[in-house]
Amino acid sequence: MLHFRPLPILTVFSLVSLAILISLGTWQMQRMSWKSDLMNQYENRGAVTSFRDALCGELAGAFGPSVSAAAPLSGAELRYYDLRDEAGWVRISLMPKPRCTPDAAPGYLFIESTFETLREGDRTTPSQWRIDALPEPRGFGSRNNIASNEWYVFDKAEMALALGIDADQVMDVWARSDLGMPTSLVSVPPAKHLGYALTWFGLALALLGVYIALHMGQGRLRWH
Repeated sequence: MLHFRPLPILTVFSLVSLAILISLGTWQMQRMSWKSDLMNQYENRGAVTSFRDALCGELAGAFGPSVSAAAPLSGAELRYYDLRDEAGWVRISLMPKPRCTPDAAPGYLFIESTFETLREGDRTTPSQWRIDALPEPRGFGSRNNIASNEWYVFDKAEMALALGIDADQVMDVWARSDLGMPTSLVSVPPAKHLGYALTWFGLALALLGVYIALHMGQGRLRWH
């Protein structure tokens, strides 16, 4: 017969800690599954040869297709600060939005025309684009310097005004250079989340082992 007299404070602390460790491990397993699904969506997103196909077609997943087409750009360009392989400026132009139906209202699409690093003369022109949601405003950093055309916060209304159009005419997505799988998926792949999950579950088992060993050592857990 099992005889068990738990230490009250230690038991409460151990149960809370065990619940936290198991929940963290479970969360990492969910992150692994979610990220694997996103990577599959990216790899199966397909490719099109016109912006009309990309913007008027039904979006099957989190990522639009790769677009290889001529981009009719005109007018001024904005310089948006971004970090890729290194820091630099994304030059953003306006492109007329393709009309998906004959009666569709005219509009515009922000599109990346060039990426230039902080080294003078080092520029890259996209050959393929990806339709993506507009970047979220950063929580910290420098303010936009409109006078010198230096944008650190992707502010749709201010950027549209700087280009001389109404913000309501600009789509809530933009065409950015398609540089392969997003860094957020590559930097922490699903295998890392599995490793994190195993670490949390391992700590939970270690805590349980220490708890049992301590009670056995003090004669609080034994078999009659």
